[in-house]
Amino acid sequence: MVITGIVMAGGKGTRLRPITYSIPKPLIPIAGTPCIEYTIESFYKAGVKNLIITTGYKFDSLISGVLDLKHEDQNILFSVEKAPAGTAGGIKLVEEFINDTIIVGSGDILADFDIADIIAFHKKNNSKLTIVLSEVEDTSQLGVVELEDNRITRFVEKPSPGETSSNVVNAGIYVIEPEIIERIPYGTPYDFGKQLFPELIADGEEIFGYVGKGTWIDTGRPRDMIRANQTMTEKYGKKYSNHNITGRMIIKTSPRKIRGTLMGRTFIGRNVAVGDGSRINSSAIYDNAVIEGGVEIENSLILNSVQIGENSHIVNSVIMDGTEIGKSCEIKDSVLSPRLKLQSNSRVYNVSLSSQMDENVM
Repeated sequence: MVITGIVMAGGKGTRLRPITYSIPKPLIPIAGTPCIEYTIESFYKAGVKNLIITTGYKFDSLISGVLDLKHEDQNILFSVEKAPAGTAGGIKLVEEFINDTIIVGSGDILADFDIADIIAFHKKNNSKLTIVLSEVEDTSQLGVVELEDNRITRFVEKPSPGETSSNVVNAGIYVIEPEIIERIPYGTPYDFGKQLFPELIADGEEIFGYVGKGTWIDTGRPRDMIRANQTMTEKYGKKYSNHNITGRMIIKTSPRKIRGTLMGRTFIGRNVAVGDGSRINSSAIYDNAVIEGGVEIENSLILNSVQIGENSHIVNSVIMDGTEIGKSCEIKDSVLSPRLKLQSNSRVYNVSLSSQMDENVM
């Protein structure tokens, strides 16, 4: 049996604009690793080396980024959708390349699960379809699944208070046998969660649910991206307890360049400079960023080659590649797109700033 992995990576990431004007959502970095790599690597560790990646939006950037990540013994086929086909419709388009069991994952959702265990569960139950689930605290914006004896009994999309007692949601990972794919109509947009799965339940088809034992985060909003960086930094980082570095961190820069204070769950990329008196708390600072003296950064994401002037203060924000922030600026609950120049003493609160160039690449 040769299992094929299919990674869905064609979405536009509209909730993340203006971030996704310049980078496809699956390539957004999480603790130094593109989001899609967590899915690809988890498949690889389970022995799934034949991959099909369905893509559409910014497919050229996505393909280049994925090819930089692949192992030598991985085979990857890219399926570029000319028009959105839906989650299930995209799988139907590559049906001719599917001969046996497939495992489907999402390239733009952070999922770090034991795929081998999931496949074993699927085979043990002689299942035609297994859906991986994740326990969450807030189900109000997600598709909730009701489960009984490992079998799914009902799907509830974005439930209102009291509508369901379940706290498990669809994690976007499926193990599927070919006979289920045969039920997907060809040539029309078709969705797993909204169409195929409810129809299978209505027809009395048995669907198994596997509650995943790993990390799962829907990175659909800027604050989710920040939380994902913190979570994976804590999961894979090293504990520090020095005079100016305390917390669980991933640090790829020479300590000589870190003259400020690092705290909490913080990621520091390569060739990052942090000036005297600066304080970085539970944030991710990516390659070649320059943080001048007296800067405070908290609960934020600072991408490649960003420059931040002295005495600036950044909280709950995402600053994209190449942006320059002047001295004594204050940025809270905001997103700044690439290559912006913010004058000294600027105040930016609760907004998403994008350049005209970014908007033209929609």
